Amino acid sequence: MESMIKKLRLIWWALLAAIPLFAWLAEMGRSSGRSAWTWGHWLAIGFSVWSISGAFRLRGRLLRSSKEKPVNDAANAKSAKQWEAGQVFSLGVAVGVACWELSIRMAFHGTLWQASIFYGTAAFLLLVWTPRMPPST
Repeated sequence: MESMIKKLRLIWWALLAAIPLFAWLAEMGRSSGRSAWTWGHWLAIGFSVWSISGAFRLRGRLLRSSKEKPVNDAANAKSAKQWEAGQVFSLGVAVGVACWELSIRMAFHGTLWQASIFYGTAAFLLLVWTPRMPPST
């Protein structure tokens, strides 16, 4: 179990470091952008909200088994795999929100403050969904 936590923390750190990297990539050679909200901006916000709400639901479903059965027990390998899948899935969704900022800046020519909404949301989700040791019952 300890190695699983270390692996998840490594993934977490890499994804947390990827957010400023995405910001740098999106800002490289860009003009200031247009401040008007277009259909593309609203589409990106809608997809982000939809994926975040789905992540909360699926994450809760996958992590529920770790609350019912101890994940540390070798007999509950399926529960441990579900717990790990829930963690990885939620981290992936959080960094997916950061990827939407790339589309805001690069495809829809939005401003930095419009893209920073996605930066902040992704960083917040990564901090909320930090991989922690499951509760032992």
